[in-house]
Amino acid sequence: MAERNAHLPISKSQALSISRLLNQVPDDVQATFISSAKPVSIARHASLFEHGDAGDTMYVVQQGRIEISILSKSGRKIILNQIPAGHCFGEISMVDKQNRTASAIAVEPSVVLPVTRSTFLKASLACPQLAINLAEILCERLRWVSASVEEYALFAIDLRLARRLLSMHTNFADEHGHVAATQSDLAEYIGATRESTNKILMQWKSDGLVNLKRGSVQILNPAQLKHIAQSETES
Repeated sequence: MAERNAHLPISKSQALSISRLLNQVPDDVQATFISSAKPVSIARHASLFEHGDAGDTMYVVQQGRIEISILSKSGRKIILNQIPAGHCFGEISMVDKQNRTASAIAVEPSVVLPVTRSTFLKASLACPQLAINLAEILCERLRWVSASVEEYALFAIDLRLARRLLSMHTNFADEHGHVAATQSDLAEYIGATRESTNKILMQWKSDGLVNLKRGSVQILNPAQLKHIAQSETES
């Protein structure tokens, strides 16, 4: 997917055209998706669906950022992923018609494009490439989950934090390298406490790797963060 400024809004057709879901899909099939997808606006911090909800629809992000997370019975939240414009989510329930495996919440004011199971199945019968694309996306998600489990089980907090910041920098940073995220958000993203996350960030600030502002982190030295992310230090 071509790089783009995450803060510039894109049209419905642009969001769908850059989505891997429609990669190598003929224009007439893409037109079916564009015409059937009615944009849904989500306010900041509002929920699109909750873990355990019924669902038969996947979504492509047109604008904004969607957080995918789970909440334990004790109230602890773990952020699994954040979905940028042009990417899809909710595909598992769309495929198997089972309950949602996680919650989807707008990190910022967002617009998403729904793709229902019936729309997808009808289009995939006409264009098998759609099913191939979705299978590749699902495999990518499975590999991501496996890598995340490995990180939580084997790697130190600083490595996990470096990897998440670099990922967010790639997908969501503005032109100055600022990533909109609180320290609590980052802690939930890496499965750590806010205190331990703050300690690492303060050390990185002292070392000149990041600059901290209220509600955001500015990446000053991506190369050094990448070095930390690739160090494979066991916890």
